[in-house]
Amino acid sequence: MKNKVAIGVLAYNEELHIREVVTQLSSLDAKIFVIDDKSNDDTLKILKDLENDFNLQIIENEKNYGAGSSTLKLLEEVKAKGFKYLLKVDGDNQFKVSDVRRMLELLSSENYDFVKSNRFWEGGLEGKIPNNRYIGNLLATMLLQFISGTNKLFDPLNGLFGVDVKFLDIVNKKLYPKRYGYPFYFSTLSAVSFFNIFQINNTVTYGNQKSDLSSFKMLFTLIRLTKHFLTLKIKNKILVGKYQRSAFLDSVFIFCSVLTFITFLRFLLIFTEIQFLNSSFVGSWALILLVISIFTIFVFVESFKEEKAIRSQYIQNEE
Repeated sequence: MKNKVAIGVLAYNEELHIREVVTQLSSLDAKIFVIDDKSNDDTLKILKDLENDFNLQIIENEKNYGAGSSTLKLLEEVKAKGFKYLLKVDGDNQFKVSDVRRMLELLSSENYDFVKSNRFWEGGLEGKIPNNRYIGNLLATMLLQFISGTNKLFDPLNGLFGVDVKFLDIVNKKLYPKRYGYPFYFSTLSAVSFFNIFQINNTVTYGNQKSDLSSFKMLFTLIRLTKHFLTLKIKNKILVGKYQRSAFLDSVFIFCSVLTFITFLRFLLIFTEIQFLNSSFVGSWALILLVISIFTIFVFVESFKEEKAIRSQYIQNEE
């Protein structure tokens, strides 16, 4: 097990939690890499005290690069050391070691390319999740399911996941989020790249952990990535004969969506003094908008059905 999977821990100003996190993870008998993202508290000092006691390797960032960049750096380090998988854990002690152990076992079976976790089930939350986190995760889940065409994946902002190092071969470093939204990138790129995925139900504990998450920046990141992944999944499916019909439906849906939006804007112009296309009949433009909208919805439903049939072959989750 330990020769296939390495555990990677993100640590930034985690002096209150990092000792317990490393101690608990050491019971799993796997190599542990901890990356300190230029903490300005005693996190690094504590890690160096633990270095001789555990199977631990410390990576020190020369400046604060952010969680996304640090995760990619962990993945590169793990690959360089000959491991097949990175199991990424946060250093804030929000995750249960029992959940990490389950993911370790799943990755060690080598049946999956990506193993993710979902906190939104009956026993998934201990404490109160901040409202902005809850709303952000809800939006991210809707976007992930919209892009990937499956209702089997949830919680794409969950920071507990494991991934095959081959992920590095397909990551777009220009678009990859350096700070916010990187778990969404991992989940969505794995889905549209036909990775074999397994999703577990995990438990996340909310206590005195702090976060500098910006809701506005997260929203911007999710919208930017959604545009990218919609284009990427069509390109990926065009290359496979049996998925080309699905790619065609995706393209028609995007075209119809844009046309619906333009028609809606033209409909609104009726109620202004701006003249465009020499028509101001409310009924005519309302009918045109209705017809295009109905057709767009129809194409979306058909596209989603096709996509769902494709993804069901690659995705498993706990019920």
